[in-house]
Amino acid sequence: CGSSLNRATRFLCLGNMGLSFDATLEDIAPKSPLHQLFCCAICSGFWLTMIILIIPVSFVEVSRLNYGLAKDTISGVVNFDDVMDEGRYYLGFWTEAVLFPSTLKTIEFSEEKPEDGVQHLSVLRSRDMDGKRIYLDVSVHYRLSKDKVASIYRDMLTFYEDIYISELRDSLSKACNLFAIANAWENYTQVVDIMQSACETSLSVYHGTCWGLQLWGIRLESKYESALIRTQVRKQAQRTEQNRKLHTVVRAQTEVMLAEYRKNKTIIEAQGEADRYLIEQEAMATAEKNWIDAQANALEVVRNTVQLKNVEMNDEQLIRYQKIVMLSNKSATNFIMKGTSDLDVGKAREIKQMAQGSLSGSDALQIGWEGMEARERAISSKRAASRGG
Repeated sequence: CGSSLNRATRFLCLGNMGLSFDATLEDIAPKSPLHQLFCCAICSGFWLTMIILIIPVSFVEVSRLNYGLAKDTISGVVNFDDVMDEGRYYLGFWTEAVLFPSTLKTIEFSEEKPEDGVQHLSVLRSRDMDGKRIYLDVSVHYRLSKDKVASIYRDMLTFYEDIYISELRDSLSKACNLFAIANAWENYTQVVDIMQSACETSLSVYHGTCWGLQLWGIRLESKYESALIRTQVRKQAQRTEQNRKLHTVVRAQTEVMLAEYRKNKTIIEAQGEADRYLIEQEAMATAEKNWIDAQANALEVVRNTVQLKNVEMNDEQLIRYQKIVMLSNKSATNFIMKGTSDLDVGKAREIKQMAQGSLSGSDALQIGWEGMEARERAISSKRAASRGG
């Protein structure tokens, strides 16, 4: 293969066969148009196939509810400068996305099987301030921040959750040494705050955020748990009695207040009844006085107005006048008239007509006067007869 090559010649060596030959471009290129067309079609199909296969695999997808880091699959280099949100990115077929969740994740230490998507671990074992062995059921919720994803992958790759679990178990076990287990019943909020603070501290070191912690189960060894239950029952009974005593005192005070209200109510009602009676009696007396005054004024007007031959009526005549006026107001009433020797049937009929209002005022007045005069004559006759006898 030591011969020189010109611009249009390629030198091929077949070392394993010990053969060599020279070929020019004109020798390789097809001569006929059909062969040239066939060669172009093969080249075009090859490149079209490459485009169809390569372009789709050049897109990298970051699935929903995730962050992503672009990683070169050939060199293993990761782009830490650009954290991708969910979506599709054209990065090349040699690139893949390393995913990190953008939602809350849960780590649960318990003996019960949790729902899907929760990292289930064995119950948390520790000791309290007094050295009692305790078993806790704890759920920890954490999330990853977008600006911390690059640091998480740089320090822990994709094994961050295993490190979180180890750190949480250690920090929460140590946090249990800071309180007596009885406080979990007496001051539950304080116990949860202590464990929440330990969770936040342990995860912040490894670029995580402790979103929340739930302490929903506590168990002790049987002898401690029985003693603790008895203690709590006694304390609850004591509080119940104290509340019952307070209830009795408040009820007694309420009864005193009610008795005072009832007394005041009785006094107010009695005073109101007395005032009502006085007002009614005063009103009745005033009305009766006004009525009597009105009658007296009316009689005085009648005495001064109704005269016969310029002679005023005496008291007896005035009373009879009132009776006649009363009969005139009873026009629809049937009545019996007792006659005398001086009062004939004609006079009785006239008086009835006067009572029924069929006579005029002057006729009625005349009849009234005549009746009164007849009555006086009859009385005078009776008195004379009695003196003569």
